[in-house]
Amino acid sequence: MRLSLFSRLVLGYLVVFALVMAVSIYAVGELRRFEDITRSILDRDNRVLDYEKKLADSFLSQIRYERKFTIAKDQALYREFLKFKGDFEHNLEETRAVADSKSAAMLDQVKEDYQRYQDLFAKETVQIRAHLEYPQDWYNKEKSKFSDAVLASLDRLQTERQQETFDKVKNLADAGAQAHRVAVMITLVALVIILVLSFVITRSVTRPIGILKKKTREIASGRFVADLRVTSPPEIRELASSFNLMCQKLNELDKMKADFFASMSHELRTPLTSIKEGTGLLLDGVGGAATDKQRKLLTIVAEESNRLIALVNSLLDLSKMEAGMMNYSFEESSLGPLINKAVMEITPLVEAKGIRLETEIAQELPSVKLDRERVLQVLRNLIGNAVKFTPKAGRVKVAARAIHDKVEVSVRDTGPGVPEESLKTIFDKFHQGSRDGAFSANGTGLGLAIAKHIIISHGGNIWAENHPEQGSTFTFILPS
Repeated sequence: MRLSLFSRLVLGYLVVFALVMAVSIYAVGELRRFEDITRSILDRDNRVLDYEKKLADSFLSQIRYERKFTIAKDQALYREFLKFKGDFEHNLEETRAVADSKSAAMLDQVKEDYQRYQDLFAKETVQIRAHLEYPQDWYNKEKSKFSDAVLASLDRLQTERQQETFDKVKNLADAGAQAHRVAVMITLVALVIILVLSFVITRSVTRPIGILKKKTREIASGRFVADLRVTSPPEIRELASSFNLMCQKLNELDKMKADFFASMSHELRTPLTSIKEGTGLLLDGVGGAATDKQRKLLTIVAEESNRLIALVNSLLDLSKMEAGMMNYSFEESSLGPLINKAVMEITPLVEAKGIRLETEIAQELPSVKLDRERVLQVLRNLIGNAVKFTPKAGRVKVAARAIHDKVEVSVRDTGPGVPEESLKTIFDKFHQGSRDGAFSANGTGLGLAIAKHIIISHGGNIWAENHPEQGSTFTFILPS
């Protein structure tokens, strides 16, 4: 199934959206993970450490007042002991509530050792109040043993919590670094996918448009071949089908026009030839002596008949060339003699206009496979146009030289030149470069079109160049 332009764009946007969502979901997941670790440190580890400090302070205070009481036997000291005892038991329960299983086991050991310490002190207190003799050294030794055990357990709890906090912070840093790497990798992959997807979608649109653009140039140049093949996307495929249909119609119209010109030219040439011959006979006096005025009118009729016959012949030649029916007699020959012949033929007109005609033909020009008459026709047209548009006392230069494996012939004049907008279309049929001014001349607009067909049929190329205020140059090249 061929996707439309709209479907391709929507699909591309969905892929980009999915990639952005994937990156966002991963980022949210990592942020939640960071939040859990941070909350664990704040709500558990820090609170356990804080309670551990309170437990240690309250227990040390108990030991201090317990020792003072055993010496001074003062009830105020015993009440202070009981106060810190209450704080210790309260803090122990609070710590037990927030501690994890590992810390809870340590707190159970603290509670057990603490209870044994309290039991020993309670027995000692009873004997002190009864003023009895008791083994004080033994009690002090046992109480020290259990108090040291409590403080050691609290110290281990602090160390374990600090290590746990450090490990969590380290894991948090490692997780942050890993999240950064993964995020960068996902972003790069997403960018690559987006770029590739954008290139594919853009290419799928610009490539057929480029084909249509190229076809438009071909149609503008007069090539109406319905060979456009675009399968995707559907909108451009329909446009390509319309292009092909348009080419078929234009081709049919062009063929009809060519057939019309060929038919009309054929039908016109016979009566024009009769008029020309009849006029010639009258000028020769076959029908009797003609007055000067009659001879002048007959001369005008003969000249116009010749001009019309040349126009008809040009139309026939162009029709044959466009239909691919023109026959060429190719043979190995040099362009030098043909140039000299064309120059010699136009010499009377050059002398009449007072123009300087120069030739610059390189020595030992390579031979070219050509049709002598057709190439001579091109030379006559180019040199004739140059002479026609060159003012009195102007200059026309015909040059020929070898360039690599080709022969280049150029005809340069000092006329008004060809306008820039006409350089690309001057070789189209029925088109004449608008050379304004006193030296403009009328023509059929077929000579350069025929010259282009002839040169292209020889495997060469022809073009025109303009030189502001210095005339123009027409150049063609032929393979040697």
